[in-house]
Amino acid sequence: MPSLREVRIRKVLSRRALAERSGISPRTIAAVENGETTPQLRTARQLAQALDVPPEEVDELRAAIEAGIAGKELAAA
Repeated sequence: MPSLREVRIRKVLSRRALAERSGISPRTIAAVENGETTPQLRTARQLAQALDVPPEEVDELRAAIEAGIAGKELAAA
């Protein structure tokens, strides 16, 4: 599954546009994309809906984000 940023860019959306469509703040979107945080399930669902990602792929989206964060942490260690 592609990253949140990759999906957002493929949909030709800025962070601000995704924020408006999802009801999630641009800062939260940036934090998720930068691997600073993992979104709660509700947030992931809102992002998935705004990006037209099927609901069954929400867990995959969260897993991809978590894997990115874990990889970032391992690289920093």
